[in-house]
Amino acid sequence: MFFNRLRLTRRRWNTVLIVAITFFMLMVSAPTLIKQYLLEPSAHMGQGYVLDPTADPIEINYAGIQFYLQNGVWRAIPEKWDAQASNVIERWRGIRGTPVDVETYQKLRPAFETSMTIEVWYQDIEEPQRVTAYPLNKFWLLSTFDSQWVAVSFDNNQLLPERTQ
Repeated sequence: MFFNRLRLTRRRWNTVLIVAITFFMLMVSAPTLIKQYLLEPSAHMGQGYVLDPTADPIEINYAGIQFYLQNGVWRAIPEKWDAQASNVIERWRGIRGTPVDVETYQKLRPAFETSMTIEVWYQDIEEPQRVTAYPLNKFWLLSTFDSQWVAVSFDNNQLLPERTQ
């Protein structure tokens, strides 16, 4: 008697399937939604790091040089930079700058002449981080992994291999 009342027509089966698929999609996307909307930003956010301190880079490309990790050793293309590869990568990983607010960025904008793009590929992440760098007279303006701008003071030879400048 009870089962006779639950007899489903085609239209009701379609409704059941739609609800089930929607529920499944919600369950699959729940971890991402929880991270994005319910959890507070982690402590490292806003500290001025250029590269993501929680991710391990496996490749960095800029200035016509490709640095890549192979069997735990940093290598470079062209190979003449192999000796400096690990030092350059460690300097990139440690770069921290002074956050620049929107107003200061707008004031600096007329001084931007040439930009440089640095591609950073991370382990288990499909798209690279693209760092935009504007070399100015006394410092560089760099975009960070969390879409901020930071001012960093350093000599060019700290991040560029010595003979590329």
